[in-house]
Amino acid sequence: MDAMQQLVIEQACAKLMNQFAVLNDQGRFGELADLFTENAAYARPIAPDALIEGKPAIRATFEARPKERVGRHIISNIIIDVHSPQRATGICYALLYSGNVDKPAEKFGLQAMPPQLVGEYYDEFVLTPAGWKFQVRKGRIILSA
Repeated sequence: MDAMQQLVIEQACAKLMNQFAVLNDQGRFGELADLFTENAAYARPIAPDALIEGKPAIRATFEARPKERVGRHIISNIIIDVHSPQRATGICYALLYSGNVDKPAEKFGLQAMPPQLVGEYYDEFVLTPAGWKFQVRKGRIILSA
C-alpha cells in the first residue's frame, strides 16, 4: 500500500467520524445507521459495556432518543491507523453540549444543560462494496461537567 492510498483511507474513515456527529445532531438517523455495516456493533459513550448489534438496532436506538433534545458533538483529535487496504482503526475525542427546545437562552440559541460530556470513540472500519463503514464503534465518557 502506498502513501497516497493510506491517506485516502485515513480521510474516508475520518469523514465517517464527522458524518456520525453531524447526522446525529441533525436527527438523520437513517443516514447515520447507513454509516455502519449490517452486522456492526455500537456502544454508546454513556453505556460503554452495552453493545447494540446490527444496523436496525443501532438505528432504533437513535430514533428512541427524546425529540425535544438538541445536541452538538464536537469531534477532534482524530487518529486513523490503516492496517490493510480493507481494514483500519481509529480514535477520536467527542465533546457534547445539549439542551432542550423549550429552554431558550437569554440571548443566544438554547440554554446548554448539564452535563457537558467529554468522551472518546474507538472505531474499527472495513471497506465494503458501498465504501468505508463502521464495523465497531465503542464510546466512553472520560469527563463530565
